[in-house]
Amino acid sequence: MQAVAFYLPQFHVIPENEAVYGKGFTEWRNVASAVPLFAGHYQPHEPHELLGRYDLTDEKTLTLQHRLAYDNGVKAFCYYYYNIAGRPLLDKPLELVNKSAHIQNNFCFCWPHVSWRDNRQGTSAPPFIRQIYSEDAARSLIRDLEQYFINPRYIRIHNKPLLLVWAPELFEANGGLPMALYSAVWREETRRMGLEGLHLAGLESFMGNHPKLFDFDCMVEFAPNWDKKNEVSLPGEQPRRIDYVKTVSDMLLKEKPDYIRMRCAFPGWDNTPRRGKHGLACVNASPGAFECMLETMAEYTRKNLPEDHQYLFINAWNEWGEGCHLEPDKKFGFIYLDIVRDTLKKFPDSA
Repeated sequence: MQAVAFYLPQFHVIPENEAVYGKGFTEWRNVASAVPLFAGHYQPHEPHELLGRYDLTDEKTLTLQHRLAYDNGVKAFCYYYYNIAGRPLLDKPLELVNKSAHIQNNFCFCWPHVSWRDNRQGTSAPPFIRQIYSEDAARSLIRDLEQYFINPRYIRIHNKPLLLVWAPELFEANGGLPMALYSAVWREETRRMGLEGLHLAGLESFMGNHPKLFDFDCMVEFAPNWDKKNEVSLPGEQPRRIDYVKTVSDMLLKEKPDYIRMRCAFPGWDNTPRRGKHGLACVNASPGAFECMLETMAEYTRKNLPEDHQYLFINAWNEWGEGCHLEPDKKFGFIYLDIVRDTLKKFPDSA
């Protein structure tokens, strides 16, 4: 078993973000300006001084960050790979990690296929960089990934690179071609690279679907599991709030599907730094509840998933703008990393 944490490569300046959010923008601007919006609301989240408000184009920071993760049981990352219309964005940290001789963590990628919008306004905002779905764009994307696929640290299942796609059920609804067409193009291209193919996984952000619907091999659960019955805010109350313990309970009680679904735990959720009063926040999150969730999902993984799918995902390593991070902060310190490390020690043959 290996813990795989989702990782946001956003914390550095790029001109595309500056054009919308202002000069020098990174996610840290949202994180630093967050304020409590209800009684007991934990905001702002302040990073521990060990890493501080880092710049992911600094190789020393990347090395320290990855070493901290590795030494505490997070020996693999799933990096968000932003590619819009065949054009990679936010990829400088990924290139540095890929070339580093000092980083040991294994890794894979997840492609969030949607257009880029002003996330302060949500999905109703017009895109400022529009996704283009085409066979040419599919080929361009997978060819760019070749440089990562050949890295010996890239995660392979059945000797095929693992690639996640966020919410594949929304692919056609967002103006895309059939997801299965992309799958076929990608597999053709990876074989052209001399690889044995591609192991495709859908990220179940909103609902569960059988991977065969997309010509995929498996699915990955995404956390938290959105369910209105777990809301504790009153109708019309802002920001909306969901109960962490009830959400965790729902996720742990999911029936085993008739396909391979790798599990996902999360330490909390609060995207009000990005969305303000229009955001959604978890209440009643705690290290103890996270520990229970992680251990139960680890037991499920060990007992129910094949040997070559012994991966347990965690959302996330550094989603500071969503209040969802294993990286240490000033309130909890290293406790969440301690939980990951100690939980995996209960499974002595875990990697």
